[in-house]
Amino acid sequence: MNDKKQVGQLIQDLRKIAEMTTVELSEGICTEEELHRFEQGEIHASSEVLYHLSKRLGVPMNYFFEAGELTPNDYSKEIKSTIRHYIRKRDYETVLHMVNKEKDNPMFQDPFHAQFFLWHEAICDYYIGNKFEQALRKLEKAIAFTRTSEQFYSEKEIAILNSIAIIYEEEGHLKKAFSTFMEGLQHIALLPKLKDPLVKIRILYGLSHALLQMERYEKSVKYAQAGLELCIQHETLYLLGELHYQIGEALCQLGELKEGIAYLEKAITVFEIEQNEAFVIIIKEEMFKYQETKCGKSSVTIKTKGKICKRKGEANMNEFCTMNSCFF
Repeated sequence: MNDKKQVGQLIQDLRKIAEMTTVELSEGICTEEELHRFEQGEIHASSEVLYHLSKRLGVPMNYFFEAGELTPNDYSKEIKSTIRHYIRKRDYETVLHMVNKEKDNPMFQDPFHAQFFLWHEAICDYYIGNKFEQALRKLEKAIAFTRTSEQFYSEKEIAILNSIAIIYEEEGHLKKAFSTFMEGLQHIALLPKLKDPLVKIRILYGLSHALLQMERYEKSVKYAQAGLELCIQHETLYLLGELHYQIGEALCQLGELKEGIAYLEKAITVFEIEQNEAFVIIIKEEMFKYQETKCGKSSVTIKTKGKICKRKGEANMNEFCTMNSCFF
């Protein structure tokens, strides 16, 4: 923020008004030492930390931004960034809380902000309320907020189209999901310049993921490889582990166990770097079963709703299939 000391003083004042100790305020949000340094103005508090502090202190998040003299554009960026952070963490309850808190803010009444909030509200409708049709209607309406051409989609509209494809896939409508992902990829090709390469990486990942469920393994590998090349080109870890997993799983399904297991090992390395212990454990168990198969022991392919899991029915891999579904 622009004024660390001013914001830090405000945090301290609000904490004292609430008669909270630093231990009570920091619990589950940051360390007590970090809170002390925030209050002293020594370091910046991230937007995620400020969000949780504001909830605990009973003030709106923009209270801190006003103190730091941020512009409305700065505040908008912080809110959007925080919401996207919680989408990646699949914390839809927090996303919905933030959307409901901010969508009626006078500074967010233009079509672009309205589109952003409706987009994320629709995602929450699906994952919290299991409202498939309602979520689709809201996503289509969100796209319509800014559509100016029948032929061309903006990057944001393509990102929302990606969300539509994901929901189709989650519902097991794999052909519809595939065609929607392809539509998004075709619209990306029409853009004069792609500002955010993560949009294309998400769509390539989505295509690979859908094709894996459709048992079109060679095509799944093709799109995942294209996604990997983009990750390397733009020096990003975003979906890098998931893309390695997609390739490894598809190759193992094709019987190319040696190469497939090598990709699973690379996926583990990426998830270790990201400190995603849940994925590391699950893929290690998955890899062990493929290694058993490689040594001549049999395995069983199990199909779940819109997903394929090759193993002997344990819960962990089903959990990975859910956690590893396409990213919004």
